Amino acid sequence: MMNFTCRIPVILAIVILSGCATGISDHTATKSHRLALWEQQQINNANISSWALTGKIGVKTGSKGGTATLHWAYLAGAQEIQLYGPFGGGRVQITTTADSATLEDTRGGVIQGESADEVLYRRLGWQVPFTGLVKWCRGIPDDNATDIEIDGAGRLKSLNQGIWHVEYQQYVSVDALTLPAKLTITSRPGALDLYDEKGRHIGDELRVKLILKRWRGIDSK
Repeated sequence: MMNFTCRIPVILAIVILSGCATGISDHTATKSHRLALWEQQQINNANISSWALTGKIGVKTGSKGGTATLHWAYLAGAQEIQLYGPFGGGRVQITTTADSATLEDTRGGVIQGESADEVLYRRLGWQVPFTGLVKWCRGIPDDNATDIEIDGAGRLKSLNQGIWHVEYQQYVSVDALTLPAKLTITSRPGALDLYDEKGRHIGDELRVKLILKRWRGIDSK
């Protein structure tokens, strides 16, 4: 869970810069309200301990890209990620625990590693940051995220984390929660070197678009 004590000064500064008000009293009330909404949303979404969602994921670098249907179940740190038609590579299923990951494909291939990111890259050559997405898909920045921005409704708007820049385009209400429905993740230019299956360099910037169509099976701590 985020340490709100150390985050509030940063977030408050962001709200001040992004605020638009006609008077000092209204401006102060607006800042306070946004910050209260942000804190409550972070508490609610960080407490989600399990979910199942379906959606679409797309990847693109240079002139090469692809899409896949996503089925993603998460329970207490363990995950099952199914990708159908993943970027031209058939169907794959990834299961993870706290410190290991296994990918299986329809041809009987099995790849083992430490994370979903690693095994997917070794199978298909795409670096999709599922490790970061465990929090990002709930609209939560990790503790080492920087340049956090929130919108007028107190929702996460964008952040930088490691080599990734994350932007949120749409949210959806699910029961009493506010959860992301559409986000884009872009690698920092030059942070990656990407090659096709023939070993040809195809770019140094990766864009991942994620559409989360349906949230279900949500449980909280």
